[in-house]
Amino acid sequence: MVVSKLHVTVFDRYIAGQYLWPFIIAIGAFALIGVVDIIFYLIELSVLSGISFMTVVELIIYKLPALLVLFAPVGVLFSIMLLLVRMIKDSEYVVLVTSGVSVRRIIAPLLILSIITSGVAYFTNEQLVPWTNQKSEDLIAREIDRKPPPEIAEKVVFKGTDDRFFYVDQVNRKTGVMKSVIVFETTPQYPRIVIADNAQWGINTWHLWNGKIFEFNSNSDLEYTSRFSHMKINVFQTLDMLDVTHKSATEMDSRELKSRIASLEKSGIPTHTLRVEYGIKQAIPAACLVFGIIGIAFSLWFIKSGKDWWGVIIAIGVASATVMIYFFTLAVSRALGKGGSVSPFWGAWAANILFGSIGTALLYTKMTRR
Repeated sequence: MVVSKLHVTVFDRYIAGQYLWPFIIAIGAFALIGVVDIIFYLIELSVLSGISFMTVVELIIYKLPALLVLFAPVGVLFSIMLLLVRMIKDSEYVVLVTSGVSVRRIIAPLLILSIITSGVAYFTNEQLVPWTNQKSEDLIAREIDRKPPPEIAEKVVFKGTDDRFFYVDQVNRKTGVMKSVIVFETTPQYPRIVIADNAQWGINTWHLWNGKIFEFNSNSDLEYTSRFSHMKINVFQTLDMLDVTHKSATEMDSRELKSRIASLEKSGIPTHTLRVEYGIKQAIPAACLVFGIIGIAFSLWFIKSGKDWWGVIIAIGVASATVMIYFFTLAVSRALGKGGSVSPFWGAWAANILFGSIGTALLYTKMTRR
């Protein structure tokens, strides 16, 4: 297939068509792998909580958009590599180059497609993912937290998680409402005690109403008392982790998250974690372009001809290792950013900058040598 200035649009459409289906297959396969772990979790919840099979299916559907955005960069990498491997194998690449088509012109549509994919991923992450994440949390709260409590014994102290102890005077098995609840939480000195008139049981959370919090000093004297009308505690966390009835970072778009950060900073509350999550919302979609550059560079560096199967194997192996190292780097930088060891910007963008620089350097070196 020879490309001239009169057939630019045809060539671009051809490249786009060859890119699209491998991308859909690749992102679908990786998303399927990612959803398997979610399926195990949801089925376990279904068995333990008695929620219906259709609710499980609905929850999986709500989780898919976030997975598709997460694996979009990997889909770009492997779809571009599969396209170039096929073009080299069928001698299309050699025919194009020997016919006077520059390497820049061949890879230009691939870079543009990577940028378009980044844009689609960003739009999805901003408009669809927060909504589906919130719908998922609402569905879990409605279908799971409303279930009646397990066999909690009345008028008996029982141990929970994190060295906490609970006392429930009365339990309504049908509604899950508990009366006269006391929570003992151990501290380095003396226990902190929470007393509530009423509580609502949930799989992950307990809602407490009309209560008091008692804390004692080192002399065992009552040092602090506070009242609350409503408090929600995570049963897998300590009582310090109180829900303030706000959306999580994954349930907000960038505008909402930026507004939250500004509000907390005015109050003097640290915002490292939220600022890292804000950067991640842009960094993950932008990784589509990074992986597009890497895919082009690896294909041109490792595959010499249509019969170079070892080159193909090495390219795919290096690409697979790159994916794992990228996500490991992202996880480390993200953790460091949230912990304050590095700035939130580097916490979110370090992996993109590192791998984007490597891919750009490899591609530039290969193109200048021709």
